[in-house]
Amino acid sequence: MRRCFYDRQTGAVFYDLQRGKRETIEVAILSGGKVRVKAPYRMPETAIRRFLKEKAPWVKEQLEKIEKSRREWMAQRFQNGSVFYYLGEPLQLSIKKSEGETVWQRDGHLLIDQTAATPQKRKEQLEKWYRIRAKENIESRVKVFAAKIGESPNKVTIKAQKTRWGSCSSLGNLNFNWRLITMPQKIIDYVVVHELCHLKEMNHSSAFWNRVEEIMPDYRNRRKWLKNNAWKVEWEQI
Repeated sequence: MRRCFYDRQTGAVFYDLQRGKRETIEVAILSGGKVRVKAPYRMPETAIRRFLKEKAPWVKEQLEKIEKSRREWMAQRFQNGSVFYYLGEPLQLSIKKSEGETVWQRDGHLLIDQTAATPQKRKEQLEKWYRIRAKENIESRVKVFAAKIGESPNKVTIKAQKTRWGSCSSLGNLNFNWRLITMPQKIIDYVVVHELCHLKEMNHSSAFWNRVEEIMPDYRNRRKWLKNNAWKVEWEQI
């Protein structure tokens, strides 16, 4: 459960509270700067807040370290010469004077207008460029494979998913991670087929995998590639 603790010296600290069968209370800083507190089921809120007040200076220090690290990483990641992938091919980032577009691709380079002067602006513009192409590509591939499978989704959405490449809801809605566009087309196709097959089989049973194999006999190789190469398309600091 999402909570907020306020201390006059350290300011507001947002944290996730998890209660469970335990004797002690602990606080941890997770990746991305999330604060997690684990406490016993019966521990009063006053005791949790007292604990957080004691730990607030340490929490603030850790969050400041993470933010400093994030800024340093951003400065290095979105600079001239950095490598980004598009449809599985490496592209070298170049900051140039625009010829009309904010981001464009040419001769093995991913060019971005020099008006995107900060790493954060470059990140935002590049993500926008990728999202547009992901939407075009994935929606077209969904249509192709939906016709082969005989199942059509109710809705297709491109999202910034943290832990999934795709998902299928009980309402027949398909969601896809925009970062898929950085991968080879055959890998994008695998994820599309995987989610389309969930429209019929909402599980990972043998019937589901048999259905995937009917459409894509080499799906195991594609799934293995996805597992082993996902790190290549990471945008966020790990």
